[in-house]
Amino acid sequence: MFRRLRHVSALVVAGGAVLVAGCNVQLSLGSEAKDQWQRHYTLARGGTLEIRNTNGLIHIEPGEGDAVDVTADRLVKASTDQAAKDGLAAFEIQESVSPDHILLDGTGRNGGINISFNMSRRIDYRVRVPEWANVVLTSTNGEIQVGPKLTGTMRAETTNGRIKGTGLENSVKASTTNGTINLDVAKLGEDGISGETTNGTVDVTVPAASAARLSVRVTNGAIRTEGLNNLTYSEQSRRRVEATIGDGGPAIKLETTNGAVTVRGR
Repeated sequence: MFRRLRHVSALVVAGGAVLVAGCNVQLSLGSEAKDQWQRHYTLARGGTLEIRNTNGLIHIEPGEGDAVDVTADRLVKASTDQAAKDGLAAFEIQESVSPDHILLDGTGRNGGINISFNMSRRIDYRVRVPEWANVVLTSTNGEIQVGPKLTGTMRAETTNGRIKGTGLENSVKASTTNGTINLDVAKLGEDGISGETTNGTVDVTVPAASAARLSVRVTNGAIRTEGLNNLTYSEQSRRRVEATIGDGGPAIKLETTNGAVTVRGR
């Protein structure tokens, strides 16, 4: 169930260029067109919001009741004004909606930079969800933000960008390649916490009196634990930590290649 909210005003602006990594090709994207896409849905309790993005921010925050309110700012850059306008007109966000699952997919078949058509595309999502909703968020180039409260589960994955979650009260899985992971978890879910990056730090805060199993791996970096009650190590080295917090419980698994991992109690 959803209601379409029409609020579109295309704008063309001069300026900007994109360098395609690894290709030594400078795409001159001197014009841009943008609009704002809005939707309102209702979600059944225990349901899931899923967003798939290529370039741009995904920001999730708690709303009221069972409402899901989406504002998506779409931006297309191209070499001419007309090409930017045409690209924006063809830039679709696919919707798949059922009572317990909402999927928004803005990746398209030609998502991101399309060299053939000298064009780049971006969507910045700002979404209000029921605080009990589960969220599944994927991106390629962009930051993912969730909070300041979520009692549903969170799964977030990006390639180039930071993942930040605050006030989380359930299971969390966060993965990026080039970016930091910062998670403030107020309550552990039964599936615990998983955080993995290649180039970046991992910083996780949990209640000091948590009961959990801690497993940390780093290659080039340090491991720090601060303020955790009844922390018992079974293995501790510069690159690896295995420990029990309190009486043990859900797993907290954290890993990075280039960066530090910090786990602190609050």
